[in-house]
Amino acid sequence: MKLVARASLSFIFLLSLFGTAFAQDYPSKVVQLVVPYPPGGVVDLTGRILADQLNRTTGGKFIVVNKPGAGGTIGAEFVARAPADGYTLCMCGAATNAFAPFIYKELRYDPIKDFEPVTLFTEGPLILTVNAASSLKNLDDFFAMLKESGSKVDYSSNGVGTFPHLSVELLKQATSTQATHIPYQGGGKAVTALIANEVRFTQNHLPIIAPHIKSGRLSPLATTGESRSAVFPDVPTLKESGYDVVATAWFGVFAPAGTPQPIIKILSNAIATAAKSPELREKIALQGDELRVEGPVAFKAFQAAELEKWQAVITAAGIKQ
Repeated sequence: MKLVARASLSFIFLLSLFGTAFAQDYPSKVVQLVVPYPPGGVVDLTGRILADQLNRTTGGKFIVVNKPGAGGTIGAEFVARAPADGYTLCMCGAATNAFAPFIYKELRYDPIKDFEPVTLFTEGPLILTVNAASSLKNLDDFFAMLKESGSKVDYSSNGVGTFPHLSVELLKQATSTQATHIPYQGGGKAVTALIANEVRFTQNHLPIIAPHIKSGRLSPLATTGESRSAVFPDVPTLKESGYDVVATAWFGVFAPAGTPQPIIKILSNAIATAAKSPELREKIALQGDELRVEGPVAFKAFQAAELEKWQAVITAAGIKQ
């Protein structure tokens, strides 16, 4: 038994030496940052902002590669199956690494076992919004409507299993209210439906909603963060208003499982350095998001908590694809 233990320790030591030696030249070729959504969206822009800054701070070559489809799971699976050498990463979030295992019957990756967390990067609140012409002027009006009309009240989302969908399911469960979900293909169509009075409300991503609030077509009632949004500091949070609802859309960087820890450390440190750039911080803030770079250990714990939280919401709502 002692010989086996010694052999195991020797093997682990050799792997550690190999990983350290391999990391000394990292990155020595192009690093693909896979965004599992189409070009032009918020996640794509966030990935490109990060890749551009990493190119400056590391002297390496980071490029964004879009692999959209199936709610982001196609791109996430691609990264999960990629070589564990640090040259294929994923800008992934809750949809792929917290919601997916409870929504998709045949998900072909494990959001924990198939990835190495590098760091959380951004998170941003959603904003509960109604048409500016609506008679609903505050949260009291809103919840009075839900309690009175229940399932007759409909809301738009960006599709089944998206944050704008599940955040409202969380709200309904936390407040024992009802509303009918009307899924659309993407945030643009979900917001257009609200402007056209096809639905009564949406709880959507701030970057999608903000231009329409500023134009006077939509009115905000609350945000879903732990604290108020820097973009709309006068809008209260659901939490401060007495409702146990916190839902922040987060995105972080993952590597394939088995990626050497020295490379994970290099990446985590590089992203932390990039996040100190005033230019990067300004660009992220303009999107309505907040930087939250905490490293792999904190990210792993955060993801575990998100999996537990959203499993409960999805199971209670009976959502399946």
